[in-house]
This record gives sequence, C-alpha cells and structure tokens, in this order.
Amino acid sequence: METLENPFWGDDWTEIRALFDTLQPGHAYLNHGGFGNSPRTVLLNQQQWQDRMNANATRFFRRELAPGMATASRAAAEFLGAPAGDQVALVTNVTTAVTIAIGSVPLAAGDEVLVTDHGYLTSTWAVERRAREAGASVVTARIPLTADAAEIAETVLAAVTPRTKVALIDHVSSSTARLFPVEDLVPALRERGVIVVVDAAHAPGMVPVDLAALNPDFWGGNLHKWGYAPRSAGAFWAAPKWRPALRNPIVSWGEGEQFPLNLQEIGTHDPTSRLAAPNGIAFLRALGPERVREHNVKLAEYGQAALASALDLDPATLPGDPGVSMRLVPLPVAEDDPRDLQGEISDRLGVEVAVPKWNGRHLLRISANIYNAPAEYDRLAAGIRSVLED
Repeated sequence: METLENPFWGDDWTEIRALFDTLQPGHAYLNHGGFGNSPRTVLLNQQQWQDRMNANATRFFRRELAPGMATASRAAAEFLGAPAGDQVALVTNVTTAVTIAIGSVPLAAGDEVLVTDHGYLTSTWAVERRAREAGASVVTARIPLTADAAEIAETVLAAVTPRTKVALIDHVSSSTARLFPVEDLVPALRERGVIVVVDAAHAPGMVPVDLAALNPDFWGGNLHKWGYAPRSAGAFWAAPKWRPALRNPIVSWGEGEQFPLNLQEIGTHDPTSRLAAPNGIAFLRALGPERVREHNVKLAEYGQAALASALDLDPATLPGDPGVSMRLVPLPVAEDDPRDLQGEISDRLGVEVAVPKWNGRHLLRISANIYNAPAEYDRLAAGIRSVLED
C-alpha cells in the first residue's frame, strides 16, 4: 500500500492501516459507507469459520452453526445496547431487516406509510410494495438537504396524519449522509400511535447505538460497514410485542421457531460473515470506538473542506453532522448528465467515492475510516475539476 501520513491518528496508524492490506494498492478508497471493509484479522477469523464449514459441512450446519450464531447474536446485542439478556437476529443486511419489518406490520386500505426523501431506495421500494399489496399509500416527507435536527424532526412530524400507520426513518441517511434525531423522533412518533421502523444501516460503529433507550418498534443496522464485520452481516431487533408477528420472507428451517431463530435461516448459504461479526466488534473496541469516531469525523471534515475549496464552494453552506464520518458536496453538473461520474473518478483519479443522485441533484459523498489519510482527499480535490469539465 502507498506510504501516507495521517496527523489525525497516533503513532500506530501505519500499523493499523497495514491491517487493511486487501485494499487495492495505490487506490484511494473513500467509499467505506458503500460496502464496508474489514481488516485482515477479521477476514482471517471468517476464513477459520469457512474452513470448519468446508471440512465437514454436515457437522458444521447441524451441530456448530446454531451455537455459533447464538454467541454472535449475544455479542451484537450487547454492542448495540439491546435490553439485558436480549438477542438480535443476524440477517444479511438492512434491506432484509426493513423487508421483514414492513412485511410484518398490519396494514389496511386507506392506511398511510410515512417515508422521507432521504431514505435508501430499496428500503423505500419495500415500503411501496407492501403498501400496494395492502391498498395503503406512501407519504414522503421532503426534508431540505441542509436542514438542522429540529427542522428534520418538525418536517417528519408535520407529515403525520390520523391515517399514518407506520414511519420508516433513517438513523444516518445513505445518499445524503445526514444524522436524523432518532432519539427525539422515535418517542414522538410512537406517542402519535405510529409504528416506527429505523433504518440504521450506517449507525453501528459510526455513532453510539442504545436500543434499550431508543426502544423503536423495529430496528435494522449493518455490522459490515462501521462495525468491521465481513460482508454481509446485519442485525435486526424488534420490540417483544412484535416478535410473534415477524415473518421471514424466505421459508426455511427456522419456520415455527421464535425470534431470532425464525429470521436467521435462509436455506443453505455461507453464514460465516455473521459468525465473524463479534471479531469485527472486538477489533473496533480494541482501537477504542471514541478514538475511531473522532478520527473518522475529522478526516471526513477535512475531505469536505478540500473538495469545497476545489469547487469554489463555501464549506459553511454544506451539510454535515457531528459524529457522522461521511460528507457531501454538490456537483456542478446538469441534472440529466448521462456520465458515470463514479466510474470516471475511479478510473482517472484512482479514487473510489459515491456519486448519489438525490432529488435531481448529483452529489459526491466521501467516507472516512481508519485506513484513509488526508493525502487521498487531496488527490480527489486536485483532480475533480478535470473530471467534471471534460
């Protein structure tokens, strides 16, 4: 990997960066929020599970998988602040979690399901499909990109009507990298009689999560992003009153079991990413979650400022939230620009970013993690104009 310096970390940063030696040499990977990346130590733990599975698949699936998943579930539940003694269902990702949640709530013709225009598209699609099947309608709360926490909460709550049955809200939105005030929104929505589903794909590891205090109806988060688990590892939690109604969209050997066993079976598959999730959590804890978060946020802020300078933007006008290690800059391109900007930035600059399109605007989203360094954002800033203007 290229030699870089990182003033936002301590003297051990070079050794920590070296643990991510699976990353493409010479390529600046600034899209951790897209799919996550695991350190070598966690991938080796997953390989150990795979070796056990491949050595004797019958013994593994019939005798070793269940206790391994139970241990992983307890570790994830403790990490996420679930009520004492509780477990979470280990699913493949938040898309699965939201599909289970929205498919398990009672909906009838005339009901409304509330989403926001910051929501992840596949989660919104899951809501739309469920609403169509039930004859319900989907209402979208439109929140300005630079809205503060109070405005976000006010906009969401203003969209609630007597017909609102369910609300799907983000903890940290994917396309727009905004921190939603879930600690205020969840109780406020529940006081209004609304069932709350929290899409927390980016939350575990990025921001503190306390499920016992938050107490939503349903919650799903990815462990393979900021929790350093291998792909794909997600955690799903439901309030006890909802657990008898939970339906796994895939009928398998968990059918008839209770939570969380009924949601973890999807037929023959490779479950080792979830079995290795406790190793990712242990990796984060060994480094110190607060230390990691502080580093990531400072680095994301640095990258946003560098890009703002390159694009002649005022950093004070750009969205960003405390504790969020992703940042945005709007791109000065036409709404209908057909180019694959993400691919061009990757191929020409050797930098991987996300280029979401939100409400007709092209955005550039950068992520920061412990293997990144300021020089990688400088490289992006130095070349971004040439990509956009060609």
